[in-house]
Amino acid sequence: MALSINQSSPALSVIDRLSKEREEKDEKLASGKRINSAADDAAGLQIASRLTSQIDGYQQLSYNAQDQVNTNNVQEGQLSSISEGLQRANVLSIQSANPLSDNNAIQGEFDQITEQINTVAGEALGDPNFLAGLDASDPEATQAALETALTAINENAAALGANSNALSSQSVSYETTRVNVSASRSRIEDTDFAKTTAEQQQVSTLLQTAIINKKDEDSRKGLLINQLI
Repeated sequence: MALSINQSSPALSVIDRLSKEREEKDEKLASGKRINSAADDAAGLQIASRLTSQIDGYQQLSYNAQDQVNTNNVQEGQLSSISEGLQRANVLSIQSANPLSDNNAIQGEFDQITEQINTVAGEALGDPNFLAGLDASDPEATQAALETALTAINENAAALGANSNALSSQSVSYETTRVNVSASRSRIEDTDFAKTTAEQQQVSTLLQTAIINKKDEDSRKGLLINQLI
């Protein structure tokens, strides 16, 4: 039988296969993921990608809900400011009925309160003419206007509060769903560290053995060639 010094050795293919397998184990341990490419698990990768899309969607829904709650909180603060102004105007309207009061001074404060409230109402309610008709010389008409305004503010505040509560509940629901879907994705794509570490050690041992065997094989070939020479 002819001897070919350059013929490929079965040991080389074994070493190559085990080296690639160890690299794959190393990558899984380094990344923490069982699936790092379609070659690892094409079907699993598709499922994981779909779950990732769902996770991102629920995360954004949660952000949207919380952002709206924050916007509502700002508006509630504005409504509270309007309510405080209306309460002050109500005190002044009662005071204006006192014959000893300086209604000119009260009217001046009425005008300031009206301007301040309408400025805030323009932002919070989109109504820059929310309050009108505060007249120090007509306490009854003023109190009627204030009562109407306070009722509107209270209704808006109640609606905002209910909306914020519903949004907070939705945000919690979105977060719970996101966590559950994330757990499902982890079960599909995450590395089982104990199992993969054991497999890595086994592959490393087999690779070391294959390398030793290859060295022995090369040594025997060298000895045979020397004898032939």
